[in-house]
Amino acid sequence: MEDILFFIKENSNILVPVIMFSTVIIIVVIAHYFSNKKIMLREFKKTRKKQINRIKDNEYAKIIGKAKHVNRPLIAPLSGRECVYYHIVVEVKADKGWRRIINEKVNQDFFIESQSEMAIVKVSSLQKSMQRFYLVKDYKEKSGFRNDATDKLEAYLETHNKKSTGFLGTNKTIRYSEGIIELNEVIGVKGVAQWKTLKEPIEGYSYSKILTLTGTKKEKLLITDEPKALVRVTDRI
Repeated sequence: MEDILFFIKENSNILVPVIMFSTVIIIVVIAHYFSNKKIMLREFKKTRKKQINRIKDNEYAKIIGKAKHVNRPLIAPLSGRECVYYHIVVEVKADKGWRRIINEKVNQDFFIESQSEMAIVKVSSLQKSMQRFYLVKDYKEKSGFRNDATDKLEAYLETHNKKSTGFLGTNKTIRYSEGIIELNEVIGVKGVAQWKTLKEPIEGYSYSKILTLTGTKKEKLLITDEPKALVRVTDRI
């Protein structure tokens, strides 16, 4: 023990930076492993995709297919695209990095269509603890010095009582990102399956029952458009 303490004392000027660097690396690796994206990919990898008509009641099933709206689609505020889900993050540049000022998620129930069959994804009334989304942020904008926010960006900020300008009307440095589930976009959904009898017919759907996908705290409803979650798709959608 004395030899170890002596070694540490004699080499403290080298060991302390090494330990600090190693600690940072470990934290980064752990954060990456437990990121929303990585958790989603691991969960999707556990299950093979199935045809809708082969899924059983209470099965934790995965479907790869195209997103379809049930009633009226949502309109993504920044890009103006029709969708069934959007996630917008707005960050403003601060002294020590970026500070998030808006983190908005809006969704609705929607259909997923695969091989001419449909299931309905029940997400709008589901508790947050029972669902997990990961969407690719495919629309990005910036505003700042000599780059005024567009009218659309300014209008969106106003809906959240925010402004793109600060003291004396100078532009803040802001970045905006938007991810959506667009109509007819190929996505992956994994959830607890339940067959429901239809009380009213659905246009274009000739069956009396429809599969619904939902989630629990243990078996969450997972939804993503991450390409890596869809790479095993070989059948025609």
